[in-house]
Amino acid sequence: MRLSFTFVSIACAIGCGFSVPAANEKSVASESASEKSSPAPDEKSEETVPREFLEFADVSEFRGVVDDPDGYVNLRKEKRADAPVITKVEAGEPFQFKKKEGEDWCEVRLKSGVSGWMDCSRIKLYFTKADLPPKSEKGVEIDERAREQGVNYYEVTQAAARGDQQALKTFDNIAADGGAAEEHEGVMCVVIHLIGDDAYAKYLREQSRDFVSIQGTDLVFPFNGKEYFRQHFPKSAKFLFPDYDQLIGEFTDDIRRNPKDSEAYRRRGNAEYEKEDRNRAIADFNRAIELDPKNHFAYWNRAWVHADKEEYEAAIKDMQKATELQPHERAYQFDMERIRALQTTEPEKT
Repeated sequence: MRLSFTFVSIACAIGCGFSVPAANEKSVASESASEKSSPAPDEKSEETVPREFLEFADVSEFRGVVDDPDGYVNLRKEKRADAPVITKVEAGEPFQFKKKEGEDWCEVRLKSGVSGWMDCSRIKLYFTKADLPPKSEKGVEIDERAREQGVNYYEVTQAAARGDQQALKTFDNIAADGGAAEEHEGVMCVVIHLIGDDAYAKYLREQSRDFVSIQGTDLVFPFNGKEYFRQHFPKSAKFLFPDYDQLIGEFTDDIRRNPKDSEAYRRRGNAEYEKEDRNRAIADFNRAIELDPKNHFAYWNRAWVHADKEEYEAAIKDMQKATELQPHERAYQFDMERIRALQTTEPEKT
């Protein structure tokens, strides 16, 4: 599995904390089909739950809305495009859904209690401002970590959710690990959905290419990041998922013009890594470091490629060098711990 170059791995881990409705909304039916009590003999069930829904008992629930050019999506009785239509789900109508890894169809439960199947590509995650963290009492981990960096987490989150570009940059650069990182990752997902594609694309457009490249593709769990962004955030997707062949060509031209351009080698290495050409990426990072032994970014980048190849000793050595060159960069210290954790959990090869 390819690892992203990332200061904070931005994943929308909403299976628990953000899968429930906002505090000021009426609760949507959230029990799995297998957990709902059976109707009494003299009661009429409002729906017939297909037996296959029982397979989803251990799958987290999320909230979504329809995002389709037609303004609606058909809710179907079975997991196929020609299955009978139960009802039409209009755009803007929130619902609960479950998605299994690798599945193209999601189980959807409407507020009315009606259940059916929907093409997962037509579902966009749904959040409200009530999903943002409230003012917290002293002791909440992410607030404490932000405060250590001179940031009021509540205030910067509220500003970021309004689309304030500087607040977005500050929010995105908060370094955290452990439980604090998990909290921050989920909130980042909420913020991006609240501000929408136009504001997020504007933010990405004004950042450096390197900064954008560390945003990662795990932002919108349980969906595939690249497919999700191209469907629901098409303007932002152009920055998050560029044409890497084109970038490689551009950096190669830079190298032809100046064969001693360390940054051109490093940037080309990043693009090669994104194409999963790890050996070429390492070769370019090697050359970047040879030309500029103080290029801490190149050591950092190379460390993650080594980690991706499960060459953890080499990865740790590179991360140590990056930290030595940039001792105040918290991201390098955090990533060092991540790589050591990967090394610890790696099963022994027989």
